[in-house]
Amino acid sequence: MPTLKGRKTKWIDIFKPNSQDLAAIKKLHKFHPLILNELMTPSARARVEEHDDYIFIAHHIPVYDVQTKTSRRSEVDFLITKDMIITARYEPLEQIDGFLQDLARDPKMQRDLLSGDSYIMLHQIFEKIMDFSLRQLRHIEERVEFIAHNIFKREGNLLAQISGIKRDVLDYRLIVRPHTELFESLRKVGIRFWGKKSEVYLNNLSGENLRVIQYLENYYEIVESLEATNAQLLNAATNAVIKRFTIIAFLFSIPLFFIFSMGVPYIDAIINTPSKFWSIFALIIALISWAAWLFKKKKLF
Repeated sequence: MPTLKGRKTKWIDIFKPNSQDLAAIKKLHKFHPLILNELMTPSARARVEEHDDYIFIAHHIPVYDVQTKTSRRSEVDFLITKDMIITARYEPLEQIDGFLQDLARDPKMQRDLLSGDSYIMLHQIFEKIMDFSLRQLRHIEERVEFIAHNIFKREGNLLAQISGIKRDVLDYRLIVRPHTELFESLRKVGIRFWGKKSEVYLNNLSGENLRVIQYLENYYEIVESLEATNAQLLNAATNAVIKRFTIIAFLFSIPLFFIFSMGVPYIDAIINTPSKFWSIFALIIALISWAAWLFKKKKLF
């Protein structure tokens, strides 16, 4: 268990907790056995629980999956006392691993963060997580911009791309939507736990989370607008195709009607010749070509 110790606070990070890890944690503080068992497997919902002398947080994090091209849920659990933070996670997380590496390279930053109360380090951990979430939102922004720039170019796979990014945004929303309630609960619980001095840090976390939510909602509205625009363009293209087929059917039907219904001597002469089929066919093509040229010139085709 990687452990960072400071003058007032200690941070312990546990990767894939097992029974030995739980036994070690139990020696550090009197955590309830049910809470310790929560660390063994991911939780079904994000939440904040207040206990007599510690706080438990189950926090879900969106992680972009390159293979499925959408966001999936990961989790970090927190056990927090006034002088200790324990994080438990079930897979490598760049935002946590990167922060630990930064602290190892910068002893002064590590010393400063761990010299205060535990809410200072907790605030910094959540800051790193939300900064990473904002960076992850950039892949959504890039895909939205690509679709916006190409929506009038009639690319064949545009509908599939819009559907894919909409799924990604919806999956992301499903993960982060409970965060508003979670950080509001943390603010109320934290002020009772650490006192008024922690309020500004906890308010800041609520504000940063709101920024992530607003970006996401903006992207969702843009994707819905692009989807509606694309549907209108497809409808217009379909109507244009139907219009063209109607014109073509009209062009074929009129010459055929006149050729086979008029009793004109030179028409009978053409029909009675061995090459009557090809003669009639050539006449129809000539009439269609002339009519198509005329329609195109009048911008009706």
